[in-house]
Amino acid sequence: MSGKNLRICHLTTLFVLLLGGTSYGAPPLTTIQDTLYKADGTPFEGVLTINWKSFEASDASSIPTNNLSVRVVKGILNLKLVPTTTAPSPAYYSVRYAAEGTAQTTEYWSVPPSVTRLRVTDVRVVWPPASGSASQAGNVQLADVEGLAEELSIRPTKGLSYLASRAAIIGPTGELESAAGDPTDCVRVDGSAGPCGFPMPSFVDGETPTGTVDGVNLSFTLSGTPEPAGSLQVFRNGLLQKLGTDYTLNGKTVIFVPASVPQAGDLLQTYYRLAPALIGSLGIVDQETPNGEVNGKNGTFALARAPRPATSLLVYKNGRLQQMGRHYTLKGKTIRFAPSETPSNGDDVWATYRIEGN
Repeated sequence: MSGKNLRICHLTTLFVLLLGGTSYGAPPLTTIQDTLYKADGTPFEGVLTINWKSFEASDASSIPTNNLSVRVVKGILNLKLVPTTTAPSPAYYSVRYAAEGTAQTTEYWSVPPSVTRLRVTDVRVVWPPASGSASQAGNVQLADVEGLAEELSIRPTKGLSYLASRAAIIGPTGELESAAGDPTDCVRVDGSAGPCGFPMPSFVDGETPTGTVDGVNLSFTLSGTPEPAGSLQVFRNGLLQKLGTDYTLNGKTVIFVPASVPQAGDLLQTYYRLAPALIGSLGIVDQETPNGEVNGKNGTFALARAPRPATSLLVYKNGRLQQMGRHYTLKGKTIRFAPSETPSNGDDVWATYRIEGN
């Protein structure tokens, strides 16, 4: 051997010693060979992408994080992998199947050492192994499960007020909270809770107000205060009196104007609601004056809204209830009086109706 070759040999030996005697032998491998089929019995054609994170093989070989793609032609799968069941720390392979350009499914492999060929069913596991042995129980780290951290991050978490067996709501911070309230309460869309249903009004029907009917007394007292005031209907001998024209209302006191003072023998009857004004909730329109010219010629008048149902409409002319189909017709929100019933100069026309309901 020449002096030059001898120096190279010595340098190589020194380099190996500096590396601490690291072996250059390949780690042990296990052959996985199988024939894959689709559900219809035809051979699988596609690509298997095999991913793994860094681990140490049984012979102390370092296997850094990487991946490889294996093409499967006519269903034939044949590849070799470093065993993971004998690794000192948990290790596994994540295998993604792709066919016709799209990912089909992902599964996990835990590969044992073997001198004989193994099939996919011999290495497939339901969940990533948590230890060096595929059958040994252990804790799975969140980062070890591919995509799990991302999936969990988009799911709501329990808040401080979360309780079992309670209705869940989304709290201000996006966490799941429990609705507060009594067991019989209803939960609203904003997460608040309260008694079910809307507070319904009380109705007073056919009440005779207190007061002397003698042609002199102007003031009569109701048992309750109409709320809203427009819900009050005062009938004198069957004719509906108009608020502001025939009488005024102060709390629960009806005060007639001198021209409309009830005479001895007159019959007074009142109808009204007692609950707070819930016009928007109940959909009731009280004593509306329709839009239209009262001149003895015009017979068409427009309401602000279309009555719903149409039969809820009550039209009064000079306090007398008009009959739908006889005295007038209704189309949408338009009232058309019959020619013989056209309101004349000085006539009072008003209407009461509902705008919500069947």
